[in-house]
Amino acid sequence: MESIHFQHNALTAAEITTRRLCRLHRVRLFSPALCRVKRGSKVIVQGESRVLATPQQLIVLPADVELEVINQPENGLFCSDLLSLTPELLTRFKTRYLSESPPGRLTSLCAPVTTELAFMWQSVLQAVREGLSVALQQHQTMGLLLALYEAGYAGPLLVERQQDLSAQVRQLIMLSPAQAWSVSRVAKMLFLGESTLRRRLQQESQSFRQIVEEVRMAHARASCRPPRGQ
Repeated sequence: MESIHFQHNALTAAEITTRRLCRLHRVRLFSPALCRVKRGSKVIVQGESRVLATPQQLIVLPADVELEVINQPENGLFCSDLLSLTPELLTRFKTRYLSESPPGRLTSLCAPVTTELAFMWQSVLQAVREGLSVALQQHQTMGLLLALYEAGYAGPLLVERQQDLSAQVRQLIMLSPAQAWSVSRVAKMLFLGESTLRRRLQQESQSFRQIVEEVRMAHARASCRPPRGQ
């Protein structure tokens, strides 16, 4: 049997434990989340994509994406922490930091846990579970998001999936316009097949190459714009 312990404050943290292999079908999160396995491993399946997450990785879970999740115990126990993020917090983060363009590296749901990510992850969980003030919880979470963003792994959390697909692609390219973006890379980040991505963009009268060129052109114009007053 799977056990889930929730801690609700300004944010929501959950500890998930099970002693048997647990398979969850058609899992869809209503808000973005981050997850880290503490013991055992977690398999995440989306379409033809299959990812194995271990304690050495932080799992980036976007909202409104249907997944199959398999929690696999190690020596009779599986345990993981899940942190749900609010849309308002992500909006504040994008407003404050999205003008900067770190390299976008994430082509799967798993980001390697760096020293910075490990420190900020534990700080956020402790802030939530100790019931610190809303301001302190949000401050710690902004730090975690910044560490994830600077490492190049925050892309899936920052895409607003209510928008047209072309707008979602544009948001990803804007994270780092100079990167060598490809259809296969963006398709993986949006959890789509390459042919599906091309077809849906065509339905919106867009092409992948066109979007990349438009974003790079806009970025170049903004970079060359003289400061106000000159």
